[in-house]
Amino acid sequence: MGTELQVWEGLVLGIVQGLTEFLPVSSSGHLVLARNYMAIPEVPLLFDVLLHVATLAVIVYYYRLLVGRLVMATFRFIGRRTKEEDRSELRMVLVVIGATILTVAVALGLRKLDLPEDSTSMVSFLMLVTALLLASTAFVDRFITVKKEYTWIQALVTGIGQGFGTLAGISRSGITLSSALWTGMKREKAGEYAFILSIPAVLGALVLTLFEDPVASQTMTFLPIFIGCVAAFITGMAALRLLLWMVRTAKLWYFSFYLVVVGVFGLIITV
Repeated sequence: MGTELQVWEGLVLGIVQGLTEFLPVSSSGHLVLARNYMAIPEVPLLFDVLLHVATLAVIVYYYRLLVGRLVMATFRFIGRRTKEEDRSELRMVLVVIGATILTVAVALGLRKLDLPEDSTSMVSFLMLVTALLLASTAFVDRFITVKKEYTWIQALVTGIGQGFGTLAGISRSGITLSSALWTGMKREKAGEYAFILSIPAVLGALVLTLFEDPVASQTMTFLPIFIGCVAAFITGMAALRLLLWMVRTAKLWYFSFYLVVVGVFGLIITV
């Protein structure tokens, strides 16, 4: 397995990660396609996870006030000093915890199947599945009544959805947002919920990767990792703002056109 990345390769993969982590087009799928089509050597899984951590930093920074409220509400609950205004935050915390448990269960089940996630054809097919999910959100407002509070149905559906989002080609943000909208979550809440839900998922992936491949960080040079992470953070911030605007204005389905083009291209031209 090749582990040495050039600086330009780290930059390219960082930009791809930053743009596609938030835009609902599958960051892991694009990283696979970028490596396959550009003949970039396969890199340790840790590098992919570190790029995800860089974009995780974008989420924490962008939602720092909400994260702070969630943390403080949780601590007050533990200390039995809960306030009335903590009710919404505590409900969100419970739904995120429930959804995360389901995500882990689904992700572990998928790992046992040993699917060919580095296959251009598999990734391209799953991108078409993501396109279908995004296209369906154009009809949400016609059939779904918006719920006033977070529900356990939302935890169930979004948790399972995020679990399938671990497959390269299935956009984690895309399937989570689609699931949230189809279970009656407000568009404004769906965006923040989907990305708050990603925090434990990414942290869990980092811990698992370090456990399974503890020497990966010692076999890679620092500069490509650093350049890639900085690029992922900067492009990720711009992509997050764009996505949230598209969620609020019910334009999420626009991305399905792009995914159809990329998916069909990948099925026709394989490497």
